[in-house]
Amino acid sequence: MALIKSICKQSQDYDFCMRSLGTDPRSETTDVRGLAMVSASLAVIQIQDTLGRIPDIIKQTTDPVAVRRLGVCENDYDGLLGNFQNAFRATSNNAFQDTVKFVRDGEKQVADCHNIFRKDGPFATSPIEGDDVKVFKLAELVLIAIYRLIPKI
Repeated sequence: MALIKSICKQSQDYDFCMRSLGTDPRSETTDVRGLAMVSASLAVIQIQDTLGRIPDIIKQTTDPVAVRRLGVCENDYDGLLGNFQNAFRATSNNAFQDTVKFVRDGEKQVADCHNIFRKDGPFATSPIEGDDVKVFKLAELVLIAIYRLIPKI
């Protein structure tokens, strides 16, 4: 638990980190690399959950601008899923620089989804804004752990 707490103290949302890593049984006996993998795995689960909900949200939406924006998000989340799956694999293979690249690319995709509701038409709050925030926070946890594994120059 000391390792989890030290990772969480570096995060922007200690409570979220402790709820995510501190309650996952895989975290209890693992090392820093394992915590990065758990974080990436939790991100994949979150992304899959969001992808599963987007079609239903689109069906319930009557605003054509919101439907178009959600379509952008669905596309972004498809790419995001691949990036976090690749980040998990890269971490598993000790390719930590690759992990950073995949997570950073994923962060750009979730930011694109998040920001699409603030451009090209009326400003709106994304119906998956909470999901976006969770993915950002899980990405941060992956990177906190990974940066501990990359040798300092």
